[in-house]
Amino acid sequence: MAWNIGDEGFEMVLSTEVPKLIGVHAAEAVAPLLDPRGWTPDDVPVWAVHPGGRAILDRTQDALHLPDSALTASRAVLRDHGNMSSATVLFVLREALEARPADGTPVVALAFGPGLTVEAASLTVVGSAVAAADASGAPAVVDAADAVAPVGVGA
Repeated sequence: MAWNIGDEGFEMVLSTEVPKLIGVHAAEAVAPLLDPRGWTPDDVPVWAVHPGGRAILDRTQDALHLPDSALTASRAVLRDHGNMSSATVLFVLREALEARPADGTPVVALAFGPGLTVEAASLTVVGSAVAAADASGAPAVVDAADAVAPVGVGA
């Protein structure tokens, strides 16, 4: 993963290894969020996955055995805006929450960043706010921008 800075702005260059590595580590990244609750990926109806590219979404979907519907928001943001670096997950979260999931609905957010880190957060829909629980299980009500916490998986 690298950035080229030119007259037209920043251009991200991704190795073809990036989607493969994400596919290998996606389950590891979400395990600390799901396992303590006894959840599997099937128990999470809303996923906000950073759309780093089609291959990244495909590998994440395959690794977690997610249905197509789980990545609808991610694919819409990729189509409409492209990959805007790791902060793109916040656009996906907004898109996913526009469907107005019920209070108490679990959400898992995944972002991919520098050094090919995977950041993950477990969120719960609470009215117009989102309550987050980090890997330690400590809940808090936060803005979406504060809801992505690293879980220490990197390649």
